[in-house]
Amino acid sequence: MINIWRLTKIQLISSFGLNKALHTRDAKERRKMLWLSIGILIGIVMMAVVSFGYSYMIAETLEQIGRPELLLAIMMAVTCLIGFFTTIYKASGVLFGSKDYDLVMSLPIKTSHIVASRVAQLYVLDLFFSLMVMVPAGIVYAIKVNPGVLYYFYFLITLLFIPLVPIIAATIIGALISWVSSRFKGSRIITLILTFVVIIAIIVGSGQINGNNPQLLADMSAQIADQIYNLYPLTLMYVNAVCSFQFDSLVLFIGFSLISFMLFTIVLGSKYKAIHTGLTTSFSKNKYQMKSLAVSSPLYTLYKKELRRYFSSSIYVLNTSIGMVMLLVLAIALLFVSAEQLGQLVEIPELSNYLNRLAPLFVSVFVTLSCTTSSSISLEGNNIWILKSAPVPTLTILLSKVAVNLTITVPIVVVSSVLLMISLDTGWMESLLLLVIPVLYACLTAMIGVLVNLKLPKLEWTNEVSVVKQSASVLVAMLIGFISLLILFGLSLLLADLNGNLILLGIGLLILVVCGAMYRYIQSKGELLFRAL
Repeated sequence: MINIWRLTKIQLISSFGLNKALHTRDAKERRKMLWLSIGILIGIVMMAVVSFGYSYMIAETLEQIGRPELLLAIMMAVTCLIGFFTTIYKASGVLFGSKDYDLVMSLPIKTSHIVASRVAQLYVLDLFFSLMVMVPAGIVYAIKVNPGVLYYFYFLITLLFIPLVPIIAATIIGALISWVSSRFKGSRIITLILTFVVIIAIIVGSGQINGNNPQLLADMSAQIADQIYNLYPLTLMYVNAVCSFQFDSLVLFIGFSLISFMLFTIVLGSKYKAIHTGLTTSFSKNKYQMKSLAVSSPLYTLYKKELRRYFSSSIYVLNTSIGMVMLLVLAIALLFVSAEQLGQLVEIPELSNYLNRLAPLFVSVFVTLSCTTSSSISLEGNNIWILKSAPVPTLTILLSKVAVNLTITVPIVVVSSVLLMISLDTGWMESLLLLVIPVLYACLTAMIGVLVNLKLPKLEWTNEVSVVKQSASVLVAMLIGFISLLILFGLSLLLADLNGNLILLGIGLLILVVCGAMYRYIQSKGELLFRAL
């Protein structure tokens, strides 16, 4: 047991970069880590506030129909569903894709202990998300229902067991996907397409529930509960235990989750080496043929290399393109649903006016979610020396990473903007601003990502999950993007009496000036920062 704890601790410390933060003696590095900790704390608080608000809105409707317990059922189902899908592409990286496999397997430690530590790492990562969703939901339920003391005891105990079964299912599916991918050249693209289809289906499906009609939701409440309970019976055990204080349901929920998790870990540990070998073995079906070599410019060559690197990582693609997928789905939906209807659906009556006035900034929100550069330098890892020793200007290297970010965002931004022009029936000036401002913001976001990743690199990692989803540069770049947009939204609302196009034109010029200043900074300081990595 002590070996499992030590391995898990080391892996978590490595994933989050805590070792350097705790033991560094560099005053500059300590200040950087202090500000980073403050930023992470702000991000956690923001997530908790949003989660609480979302749960409170759901509870208001469920309270009207006399089914407050459905709040915990719905939020638990959401937690398990999202945890399931995110773990699918995390599992193969954490369990089977780590670069330290040979080193760890050479240690005098049982294979079952190594596997248990890696599964425990997945558990800790999923538990954090579960806490962010379920704790606010539990607080809202307590405010609305005012349950007895036993509720808090049961609620806190069951929190620890919610992620276990989704981890098992996601790991099995993730391993199967990896196994298929190792044998077919195009399977990774197929996997990405299928994943995006599921995500789009969830987004579209969630928009079909009309929460503004209490009677309709009242009629659907029993069906919703039955569907959740039938699809995931553990939800019924959970609700009966936490809301009705049924001790047998509590024992069944904890026992089934814990025993399943332990059996899964034991079986996986016994077959781990064989599974790892099968997943990491590749086959070549074509013979190499000598052909004439094409000559390209350094920038274009590096751009192609970065693009291949981007599409070679499923977690990289999924984590950085979800914003573009959501934007495209929203733009298509507005062709069939008016802005007024959408405003009623999300309970924002003035949404139509906001969209017509601030559409470029709304589009830019999704651009902020699709920053590839905030982790592109960190993903070089131990191979960073190859780029540093290449006879290519540093500016060219950094611009190639910016170019990949623009390749992912700009085409979808242009298509979505054209669709929004049609649905919102914008004039020529509004259409021009709707097209130009998000493109400028995509350039700004890409350069922010480069600079933040140069300042907060994470080159020592064992799996891509810790870089793409957990690194400080990704969080800081996203926070900077959101804060800058909040400032622009605030300015637009404060100056609402002025001409809307004039305000957006000023915002566009401001973004252009900031982009120019950041480009000059990268041009003058980029090489120094890059060589210091």
